[in-house]
Amino acid sequence: MIRLATFLLASYIRSYRYFAPVGSMLIAMMLLYSYKPNPVMDSYAVTSAFLFVGGAWLSFSFLNHAGAVLEQLSVIHAGSMRKYAASQMLALLAVIVFLSAFFLLYPVVMNMFAETVSARQWLIASSGHLALGMLGAGVSYFFQAAYIRNISRATAILLIIVILSIGARQIAAKLPEGLSWIRWAFPPVAEMIDTLMRSDTALLTGVWGVIGYTYLYAFALAAAYWIFSAYRDART
Repeated sequence: MIRLATFLLASYIRSYRYFAPVGSMLIAMMLLYSYKPNPVMDSYAVTSAFLFVGGAWLSFSFLNHAGAVLEQLSVIHAGSMRKYAASQMLALLAVIVFLSAFFLLYPVVMNMFAETVSARQWLIASSGHLALGMLGAGVSYFFQAAYIRNISRATAILLIIVILSIGARQIAAKLPEGLSWIRWAFPPVAEMIDTLMRSDTALLTGVWGVIGYTYLYAFALAAAYWIFSAYRDART
């Protein structure tokens, strides 16, 4: 699977479809750090949100970059559709890890923070970035051409999910108190951003509870994609 994941990633890089999502993330980060010094966790909360949006966009373009012929050949090489799906997710995970490391290290290397990043902040920020990056990739798994033929429709639905995920806390605040739980049904992006911003003073149990839930949500999306991949054929 590692060799197939490497091949898929190389194919995606040659397509240049990564340029728009990666370029947008980098521009947004440069604008954020255009002035210094910056607060540590507030800045990391914002860049983790960038990674969620960019991860969803990047994953969407990655999953849709291969044509039907390439997909058929890749499935034959992998031996099964599930192994092919696992290779896709492995390739995306490698990209998310790389981008997370870049977002975490750039402001430190460029001396953009007002204070030294503590071990606690490092651990929480790195966990949060990776979780939201994986979550962003996860929400796009079922919006590839193999599941939704109309790419414009898939793009619109994915965009709505991304927007609702970021605004879930504000949406829940407008609902009756008995329905406030509904914000947890959305991908917990808003909860993660709020938790990262408050992590310096919040109880660790609450912080790690939200981070753990975000990972659980991302893993659930990945597991669902892996399971359902066995019930479809390669595109023709």
